[in-house]
Amino acid sequence: MEIDRKKVVAVVLVLIPVLILYGAHEVFKPFYKAILWAVIVGVTFWPVNKKIRLLLRGREALSSLIATVGVLLFFLIPSAFLIKSLVTQVSYVYEKVYPQIPMILDRIYQLIPFKDDSLKENLITNFKDVGQVLISYMSSATGNVLSVLFQMSVTVLILYFIFRDGERFIERLRNSMLIPSEEIDIFVRETGEVIRAVIYGVIFTAMLQGVLGGIGFWITGLPAPVLFGAIMFIMAIIPFAGTAIVWGPAAVYLLYYGMIWQGIFLILWGLLAVGMIDNFLRPYFISKRLGFHVIFSFIGIIGGMSAFGFVGVFLGPLLIALLIRLIEKYSGMEA
Repeated sequence: MEIDRKKVVAVVLVLIPVLILYGAHEVFKPFYKAILWAVIVGVTFWPVNKKIRLLLRGREALSSLIATVGVLLFFLIPSAFLIKSLVTQVSYVYEKVYPQIPMILDRIYQLIPFKDDSLKENLITNFKDVGQVLISYMSSATGNVLSVLFQMSVTVLILYFIFRDGERFIERLRNSMLIPSEEIDIFVRETGEVIRAVIYGVIFTAMLQGVLGGIGFWITGLPAPVLFGAIMFIMAIIPFAGTAIVWGPAAVYLLYYGMIWQGIFLILWGLLAVGMIDNFLRPYFISKRLGFHVIFSFIGIIGGMSAFGFVGVFLGPLLIALLIRLIEKYSGMEA
């Protein structure tokens, strides 16, 4: 059977780009998260980079270097103090609070009206298992320090080139792709808006809630305010979870042990100071900046974190926003 040369050539011409794309994907695969984080940080601090460039009269390399070092210090200095406090307070909680868990659970057990003989043992065993899991997780996280440092170094390097060559890259993209330049401009604008909306509407508000929650713990004399503030920051990022999961049981603990005023204060502080941020600031930033219903941002955050890890907090809402824009473009509907 004679082979059709034209068909073979056509297949080869299709396969070669596919193989090149697959090979490039494998090369870039270890760096996808570093690239995404560099883009997120670059978009967030782009106005700072532009101001530094103006002050230095257009010296791109120097201004980009100063902006990159400034961003690095902006994250590293607070992180160093936070990590130091967290290590100290985690050790304190493990040494002082963890051994008291059986006694606390025994008191809770006495309040349960319906129970069997094995309930208390199961509670104690489960809490000990949780503690061991947390310790194991922290140990594995410590073991991954070199990997994290490598990813951070790559992120910083990419960030420098985003600051230096970002505008040229967008311009080249505009001129070389078959997609109309207006569509590329819309994509770039949407990306920036979503990243800033998530920074202010999720990260900033969660940070504020964590700080205020930690202050509430400190005022009421509860141990490890920095640790529990950090936990509240994490819980505040997750939609529908909320900081009440942390300060609620703490307030019950205070009331149970006779510290009535401290318990009442923590409840009021949690509802008014911490809770109002979640009820007013977060919806304002998300709905105003993203331009679509808050429920879509929550779906984007939860689905994004499930699919892509923590970077999905940004990537999920971005994909939802772009999907809505596509629906609007091709259907003429408003989201």
